[in-house]
Amino acid sequence: MPSSALISESGGLLWHAKALLRHRSLWSDFNNRIERFLSDWRAELEFGNGTKPEGLIVLGPSGGWCLPTQGFLDYFAHLVAVDPDPIAPAIFRRRFKRAGQTTEKDQSGPKPTWVPSTFERVLPALLTRHPNHAVLFCNVLGQLRYQDKKTLEQIEFELSQIKLALAGRHWASFHDRISGETKSANLHELEFFSTERVTTDTLAKRVARTGEWLDHLTESVLPEHSPRRFMAWPISRERTHWIEAGWVRRQPEGLQRGNASEGA
Repeated sequence: MPSSALISESGGLLWHAKALLRHRSLWSDFNNRIERFLSDWRAELEFGNGTKPEGLIVLGPSGGWCLPTQGFLDYFAHLVAVDPDPIAPAIFRRRFKRAGQTTEKDQSGPKPTWVPSTFERVLPALLTRHPNHAVLFCNVLGQLRYQDKKTLEQIEFELSQIKLALAGRHWASFHDRISGETKSANLHELEFFSTERVTTDTLAKRVARTGEWLDHLTESVLPEHSPRRFMAWPISRERTHWIEAGWVRRQPEGLQRGNASEGA
């Protein structure tokens, strides 16, 4: 196993050890909010207008630490999970294994097909192979700013183009917008909804107010007039990530470049 699988801050043994210790305590409120967001998106897929997806492509799920273990993934008949972390599939299977069920099938939980890769390398091929699957970015897009072979301007531009590649299909994302030192004990009181894009400067002034905050370059991931919700993720007791979450509905071909309907 490569050393990066052992010491990476966003995957590998170190990350999973932190997640194991925090997901039921420090992260519990954030995970509850993500569960509500995904539940709302699932209801939109089920009862909204348009064709229902045949499956779901999950990008960057890691061990599923931020995903609800019941309900959401069960809705999809076919799952594809993309993550470069070699430990993620085993952690995921263990987290989603269900106790107290009567059959082996029920106990096993969802069984995605795992693709051991970064999503940038395989997403175009997966979109071609699964034209009627929805797509979910699992808190992964904000990590792309750490690529050392590209300029920040290039990374931000590529992030802004994702919505064009996904035109004509259901998709959703929750991703880092800014991160910095925790300043408030009542972070949930600062959370809010918006019906349109919120600039990074506006977001920082609203939720951070003081201190230095890291821009994760994801301001233009969602379409400009897409509703979205903002929530705090206290990744540690000292540091908070502000997360943006929203979804985009699949539109008929003639409307894809026009009045896109989105939600949060």
